Amino acid sequence: MLYSEKSQNIINKQKPIDKKTVARVKNALAVKGIVLEQSVEWDNYLVVKGMEAVTYNDKTIIMHTNVSASGFYEKLIHYGQLKKKHVELGDEEEILLLEIEAQERLIKNQRAYKITDFEIEILTKNLNWYIIQLEKLRKDGI
Repeated sequence: MLYSEKSQNIINKQKPIDKKTVARVKNALAVKGIVLEQSVEWDNYLVVKGMEAVTYNDKTIIMHTNVSASGFYEKLIHYGQLKKKHVELGDEEEILLLEIEAQERLIKNQRAYKITDFEIEILTKNLNWYIIQLEKLRKDGI
């Protein structure tokens, strides 16, 4: 419950991405047979999971109706990463590398993606955490 409250608090503080951008991407994905779902029902599911977006399956992406620019583009980055390579759920190192790549790309493209400074703070904290986890994993593995 605490996790979902924290998640909802962050979502409430973030600026939602422009609806025109979402509609444009939604239409482009639909042409490829990919569904981008958004609804109040899915919002509740995502908040409980502590996420703004999730890849539901290889043809469905679910995003909060008030998804931020960083949450929106991060999910698209991850979707693209996973389409390029198959990652086993147990492959912690590969998952951390994908997270680091996504966070770095979002930070680098802050202006183009219209990501707010508040979101950059969160992304930077996440990036640093992922780097520390990767270092620990590699240290323990050696």
